[in-house]
Amino acid sequence: MSLVALVFASSLSWTPIADKQALICPLPELGACLALLPKQVLAQLPATLDQFRRDLGRRSAMVMPVDDNQIAGLVLVNELQSPQVQLASVDLVTYQLPLLEQPQLTLWHELGHLENLALQGTVLPIQLSAYQHEWLADIYLVWRVARERGDFTLAWQQYHRRNLDALTSPQYLSHWSSPMMIQVLRRYKVAHVASFADYRDFLADFYPKAEQLAPRLLGEYSSLMQRTFGASVLQPLPEYLFWRKAELGHYLQPTFVLLMGEEKAHNWLVQNSML
Repeated sequence: MSLVALVFASSLSWTPIADKQALICPLPELGACLALLPKQVLAQLPATLDQFRRDLGRRSAMVMPVDDNQIAGLVLVNELQSPQVQLASVDLVTYQLPLLEQPQLTLWHELGHLENLALQGTVLPIQLSAYQHEWLADIYLVWRVARERGDFTLAWQQYHRRNLDALTSPQYLSHWSSPMMIQVLRRYKVAHVASFADYRDFLADFYPKAEQLAPRLLGEYSSLMQRTFGASVLQPLPEYLFWRKAELGHYLQPTFVLLMGEEKAHNWLVQNSML
């Protein structure tokens, strides 16, 4: 099969992933997408259109890696499920974050999964945890934002969204990439990130210096967030995991400043021993 770039009005298209190609497939064009794939790739994907839809569920995108010499995988996209705003409640006050260009960010995140899979065993270790796969996909997103937009605005939006998701429900902790993203956003100038023409080269520069979160530490942050922000918390425990509060506050501060304003955010973090 010739992997030429195919662009339909539906935005179905091929995109390069390392030395392979990935097929970006809008959900309404799923049948047409599958018709482009060879049998050995189709055999690795769900057998029916209904199964694809069940697997995607209410998500706005899903990546399906495959083992093939030419094709890296399929990214199934459903823009109708892409959120336009992110909500979170802090001390019974609901804050909202408008999400600009979220379908594009979601697509870059999913492509990041494929890019990182291609680098396992070279720039990246052969074995990665599920959490590492998620934050690395957002590191690709940061690089892509720098290259395509020339500033970190949309990368910060992704950062804030990950924070608000984690505060809303522990199920989102697997995607809480903020502790890793902030290392790029604080340590690198956008021009420096954008100067890496290949993601592989940027990752080779960043990954060896990245301060990663051990599973136990991630679990402590999760417990602390549930205790501080969970709707079911009935009794405050000011000393609960107090030794982690300042670290968590470091990650939350940029998001709280954006939502509350600098003074109110500062006061809240101080009152809750996170600053």
